[in-house]
Amino acid sequence: MNRRNFIKSGGGAFAIAAAGRAFGANAPSNRVRLAMMGVGGRGFGAMGEALQVPGVEIAVVVDVDSDRREKAAAKVQTVTGRMPDFAKDVREVLRDRDIDGVICCTPDHWHAPAAWMAMNAGKAVYVEKPCSFCPREGEILVETQRRTGQVFQMGNQRRASLSYPKAIEAIRGGAIGEPRWAKCWYMSRRKPIGVGRETPPPRSLDWELWQGPAPRTAFRDNVVPYKWHWFRRWGTGEAGNNAPHFLDVARWAMGLGFPERVTAGGGRLFYSGDDWAWPDTMNVTYEFPGRKCVTWEGVSCVSSRGYEGSTTGCMVYGLKGSVMFTARDTAVLFDENGKEVRRWDSDGAEATPDSLTTPVSGLSVRHIGRFVDCIRSRDVNTNAPASEAHATTLLA
Repeated sequence: MNRRNFIKSGGGAFAIAAAGRAFGANAPSNRVRLAMMGVGGRGFGAMGEALQVPGVEIAVVVDVDSDRREKAAAKVQTVTGRMPDFAKDVREVLRDRDIDGVICCTPDHWHAPAAWMAMNAGKAVYVEKPCSFCPREGEILVETQRRTGQVFQMGNQRRASLSYPKAIEAIRGGAIGEPRWAKCWYMSRRKPIGVGRETPPPRSLDWELWQGPAPRTAFRDNVVPYKWHWFRRWGTGEAGNNAPHFLDVARWAMGLGFPERVTAGGGRLFYSGDDWAWPDTMNVTYEFPGRKCVTWEGVSCVSSRGYEGSTTGCMVYGLKGSVMFTARDTAVLFDENGKEVRRWDSDGAEATPDSLTTPVSGLSVRHIGRFVDCIRSRDVNTNAPASEAHATTLLA
């Protein structure tokens, strides 16, 4: 029976009356059942954030490591009182018609293929950055989202900021004149990863499935966890790991699409002799139409000092001033002489002078909350739809 006939028959009146008794995000009819794919460091954190969104149920925990599955499932049970289902292979989950969406926090090489499979199976998908491993994967991601009409969002959480939009509105209103240049950066003090030895994988880990769409190789003892970021086979280096956050802010603030020219340089400058394959120090310059330029500086192993007191961030320069977007979800407006004129803190209001160091609160939860709202409303205009996610990731 279709919806029109259902309402004509009177069933619709009952449904509307029932909805009147139980509505809102926590109503059974509004419950969103999610599968968490990859529940290691970032995935475990994202799962906790998702559990704070009203009406969300973590129905299935998916990981190729049984120890991580059990730890994550126990966390869900502690928070909700309900033990979720387990799965090692996400393809098992995608056959479940009761799953509304997937949150994917796997290593980078799995992001786009997992998203394709989820959307082709009729599921919404949230993918941590970067949304793809190479340019062609990003193009296929955009094509798949358009063809399926599924809800897609990337984990560039600053799109959920309450302060950044206020500052960007000021930029577009002429507060700094025409914006011409954005400087983005990330600073850290990561240690060498050593030279890995070929060993049997841990008993809890399905190494074959972990490799997924990547070329096969023997397990090495310095890959899992996290250090896979620095191998070209699975990771995308610091550029893919951290640049998308503030390159996205630069694109957003300056209204940029795709660059005309990219120049990059760097190398493994501060350590040598280990398996780290990507540059630990890199400078990239992006030239866009209309005399606009963006730079990104990635320094992985030197210092966490950063610029303007922020380990990572973005400064947008215009003809009459500049705006600093900090890691602490604060935006600061300066005039052309470098004098602070105005600032916005993380609640979107005018900030106090000491709020530059106020910890981020609720940013990631709001971002996931927007994804969940879009699942409920079938609105594909998420905070970071596939086309925007691809344009930002492509820069990295």
